[in-house]
Amino acid sequence: MMNLRKTAGVVLFSFLLACGQADKTPPGVLPPEKMRDILLDMNYAEVYGRDQGVDTVRIADSVREMNVKRYYVQILQLHNVSKDEFMHSYRFYESHSDRLEDIYKQMQGIMTRRREVMDSIDRQKNDVRSGIEKRTHWDSLYCPTDSLRLILP
Repeated sequence: MMNLRKTAGVVLFSFLLACGQADKTPPGVLPPEKMRDILLDMNYAEVYGRDQGVDTVRIADSVREMNVKRYYVQILQLHNVSKDEFMHSYRFYESHSDRLEDIYKQMQGIMTRRREVMDSIDRQKNDVRSGIEKRTHWDSLYCPTDSLRLILP
């Protein structure tokens, strides 16, 4: 009976200890925020590499792929992470799909906010352009404001 209580106590203690460690990242694995930032930069590199050569001279897919790989190396260097560290961490997050999903949700939130900022800047530029078209003409020059008066000697 006493042995059963000790065993149950050890199992319960182990279970509680394991539950307390569930959200922690194990040693040697990049923290979720750092992994998110790296994956976000890699996503941008992928899009940039894919869009190269669309409007100009066509670039072979193999050259594009090589360029993207070069961008990946540069991104890892910028984040002070080795390829092995990244791959080890990526495999960990891949095997813990809930954590990887959280990282992707954070990435989506960041991209959405950046898109909103870019749209806001575009709207402001369009407002300025439409304001310029409404300004008064003086020959071929635009008067910056309607209230501007030139004082000539």
